[in-house]
Amino acid sequence: MRIKPLQPDLDNDAARRLSKVANEPEQVWDKELFIRLAFAESAKAGCEVLFRYYYQVLCNHATRFVYSRELAEDIVSEVFCRMWRTQAYASIRTSYRFYLFRAVRNEAYNYLRLEIQGHEEISWAEISNDPIPDSVVQFDELIGLIDTILETSSPQCRRAFMLNRFEGKKYREIADEMGVSIKTVEAHVSKALHMLRKGLRSYWPS
Repeated sequence: MRIKPLQPDLDNDAARRLSKVANEPEQVWDKELFIRLAFAESAKAGCEVLFRYYYQVLCNHATRFVYSRELAEDIVSEVFCRMWRTQAYASIRTSYRFYLFRAVRNEAYNYLRLEIQGHEEISWAEISNDPIPDSVVQFDELIGLIDTILETSSPQCRRAFMLNRFEGKKYREIADEMGVSIKTVEAHVSKALHMLRKGLRSYWPS
């Protein structure tokens, strides 16, 4: 699933006011204030600002859990879509940043758990309805375990996997960069995935 940035529906005066705020020194106008001013103009404007500020950094965050840039983008897109569809933005009492990072983390955590437990097809409803982790400690433990598992692989295997899953490069690009065949890259990535799935089964027994 992919979503396009929402286009703010602003009149000229509103656009000028927000533009003026955006150009003020950062120490005076922080992101949260700018976001709230945007939502005061319209829901579309607020969501557009949220998307611009946080989409890329949220994708980077989700990639640490699901070891796939493409899947991370799907997860972040789903979080934004659901927030817009359910109008959750109207009831956020924490910072918008905290809300989005927590939502993405929970979505990624539950997706990975279901995938490791052998669910062949995973729906967004299934992910969203699953219980969330008890605390941020569980997220830190999971990240640490993933890093530990990857560290046990060979440098070439780890590099191929990181280039493919974290940087989103195609096998051909990785092969050219590493000076190996495409088949070798495929083997490295497949081996790393196998190691991760095997290692994480102890964290999430079926």
